[in-house]
Amino acid sequence: MVKLASEKGIYRITLPTPFLVGPVNVYIIKGDTLTLVDTGPGTDEAWAVLKKELTSLGIDPEDIEQVIITHHHPDHTGMVHKFFRKARILGHWKNEPWLQKDQHFLAEVRSFFQSLSRTAGVPDVLTEKIIQNQAAYQKYISTASLTYRLNNGDSVPGLPGWRSYEVPGHAQSHIILYEEQTGIIIGGDHLLAHISSNAIIEAPYNNKDSRPRTLLQYRESLLLCTELPVSMVYPGHGDSFDKPHALIEKRLNEQNNRAEYIYHMIKDNPGKTAFAVSKELFPRVYQKQPDLTLSEVIGHLDLLLVHGRIKEDCFGDQIIYSNYE
Repeated sequence: MVKLASEKGIYRITLPTPFLVGPVNVYIIKGDTLTLVDTGPGTDEAWAVLKKELTSLGIDPEDIEQVIITHHHPDHTGMVHKFFRKARILGHWKNEPWLQKDQHFLAEVRSFFQSLSRTAGVPDVLTEKIIQNQAAYQKYISTASLTYRLNNGDSVPGLPGWRSYEVPGHAQSHIILYEEQTGIIIGGDHLLAHISSNAIIEAPYNNKDSRPRTLLQYRESLLLCTELPVSMVYPGHGDSFDKPHALIEKRLNEQNNRAEYIYHMIKDNPGKTAFAVSKELFPRVYQKQPDLTLSEVIGHLDLLLVHGRIKEDCFGDQIIYSNYE
């Protein structure tokens, strides 16, 4: 479905995905440069819908002059290759190894998650499922490359008055697009009205670095948005919404409440691994979605650690968490 999102010439196109998150929104901006923000997943169904909706706007796919990627997840980048030969591809540099399917990088990612799972106490069978899930996501992305990198605060080429801002948390590659005159944000998965975005654990892009503390990053990125005069958010999933500051406050409070709940779980039974917390917190889904549930738990453990509420100790090759006496 295509919908006029703004009188400023922004159109929302909703595409089907094969993922649990459901349909994804991509956006056409009829600015100085005809721009597509995100592409949807690399499926025949999504491509058919995208072509149909572009036609309803009087646009041929080859008319697209540039594609801007909000982040590297396959429901947002899966069809970049459809435009790669004709259009300029813009995004954060951390999209690059995912788009190029850099095998050395992907091998390091697998190694990172095997190590993380071991220290988190994840059973081997679920570790293998995490690795398999990540490999399966790659099937929905075809090889492409960036032609222009967007950094924090950059003006967006071809879109006068628009700037990109780095908002790591949900993804290390995540940016939002902000139109200064109107206060409009095209936000990808940074902030969604109907569900909270998971601060997904990622491997470091340099294996000499420690892993990013994604929930802590995400909270900082949310606070960045409270510093901008935002009128409307056009998200990657779900309906557009105004008054994002109230939603941000709600999300931060939800995170604080979950961290407090986890704190009491650990206080009542100290010496838990991250996986033990995940299993107790998500008894119905930890086996189906071990990667997402583990990300959720580790993020909140990081929050408790940085606030000095809990401590971590090594027990064999595992990390266990306890409260301070």
